[in-house]
Amino acid sequence: MLAWFLSATLAAGAAVNPAAAAAAPAWDHPGYDAENSYYNPAEDVINAGSIRRVGKKWQVRLRSSDTSCSGYSAPLLSGGRVVTSDQLGVSAYAADTGRLLWRYDWDDPGDNGTPRLGIADGLVILANNGCNSQSDPDGQLIALDLRSGLPRWRQSTDIPVNDTAVDKGVIVVSGGSPSDEDKVMAFSARDGRTLWTRTKHLSSGVSANGTILLRRTDGSEAAEGESAAVDIVSGRVRWTHKADWTAEAADPDGARFYVRDKQAERLSAVRVTDGQPGWTAPPLLRSMIAIDGNRLYRVSDQGIEALRVTDGKRLWSVPVAADMAQPVRAGGLLYSAGQVRKAADGTVAGPAYDGAVIVAGGRIHQVLDGTLSAYAP
Repeated sequence: MLAWFLSATLAAGAAVNPAAAAAAPAWDHPGYDAENSYYNPAEDVINAGSIRRVGKKWQVRLRSSDTSCSGYSAPLLSGGRVVTSDQLGVSAYAADTGRLLWRYDWDDPGDNGTPRLGIADGLVILANNGCNSQSDPDGQLIALDLRSGLPRWRQSTDIPVNDTAVDKGVIVVSGGSPSDEDKVMAFSARDGRTLWTRTKHLSSGVSANGTILLRRTDGSEAAEGESAAVDIVSGRVRWTHKADWTAEAADPDGARFYVRDKQAERLSAVRVTDGQPGWTAPPLLRSMIAIDGNRLYRVSDQGIEALRVTDGKRLWSVPVAADMAQPVRAGGLLYSAGQVRKAADGTVAGPAYDGAVIVAGGRIHQVLDGTLSAYAP
């Protein structure tokens, strides 16, 4: 069982103007939004006309430890703060200067895995697992105050946290192990209260405007290949479909899920309202998807392609001689494996930004090899 006594350190000068924080740009989910779209429609500073003028503004070395089980997460941005995990805990930095604002330390870095981060209602949500049990791992949720880094609540789970979705003031976690039956659990983001649970199901880290997709895993012949759309707040089933679907992303407006169909081995677009399948495309060995409402972008070992979201037609495809990276769409640009490209046609627009990047408020924030960096024109 994971211990609770973890410490938070508030760096000097952490206070900010609440009005300014409320107006600040945000990237408060790993995939920008609860839909996991990796698309920031608000970015209007860094674009095809300015990307080649972008330069490094600051960088900080994240904390490291040879005995840590934790690692470096992709950064999040909210309230003028960039939040990311390191090998000793979680830290927040001023987005404009890189000044350290607060740190939160694991009680035992050797028994805390890399957290999945999310920000909701002024709280930084950490969802992670212990590292010292392979057969019966447990998980935990911790909520930190975004402004101060001080802990507000903690909730333990008897399952490992393999996937996390945060939407509508609710945190949904999913997982299972050799000693635990598969389970989906929902908690209030405000106070950590358990809202609902569903055993013998798994979910993914995608919420389409408050609808999440669950798949049954009880192994019975009657339930084989069954998926259900569930209201994230109440846990109420909206519809079921005979298919083994795992949601990888959804449209930014929550109209369609993009699912991996285990049985049919394909990528499918599925209507959120009723589960009606639309177009299908061959799956990739490892899918990394971004959606801007018009095009779906995905990478493979060979390159990156754009599909039209209405019918799945390939609009463009380019080979890339670089390692795969999660595509990010902002300001008319696509950040992914290799150089920055124009989202409309895949042509090169600027230099490469490797590692985990987010683009918001006229800045690129990047975590690469244990260093957090900020770039701007």
